[in-house]
Amino acid sequence: MESDGLFVYGTLREGGSNHGWLMRTHPQGLTRAWAAGRLFHLPAGYPALVPSPEPPDGPPGPGWVRGDFVGYDDEADLDSALADLDPLEGVEEGLFTREIRPVILDGGQHYRAWVYVFHVERLPRLEREAVELLNGDWTSWLNGE
Repeated sequence: MESDGLFVYGTLREGGSNHGWLMRTHPQGLTRAWAAGRLFHLPAGYPALVPSPEPPDGPPGPGWVRGDFVGYDDEADLDSALADLDPLEGVEEGLFTREIRPVILDGGQHYRAWVYVFHVERLPRLEREAVELLNGDWTSWLNGE
């Protein structure tokens, strides 16, 4: 399965604490995008996306998570970026997994992107211990919007 890029929705987004880390991977560009799922703010201070099927109504709205689609010049650059970002995202420790998910850009274009996600099996614990962000936008939640 191939990916067109990377979808980021938390600390890797512009203004996030790890955005500089993302920029070290030399992306070709970033554009606003949406991925289907539920978004939670964890007590540890960062967000987690639990993927779900695409809602019948396109974004924005319930069931959509706001983020950035990050493009790279070619597959080798994307692979290099993921190798750099996986340790930051705790992939080896099982904190997050990386999956290819559909994303929709603000202009309506459809792509497939790698997304760092929490498995749906963690949903009951998230519902008990984390704050669900119904608007799907972690950055706006941090800014009190």
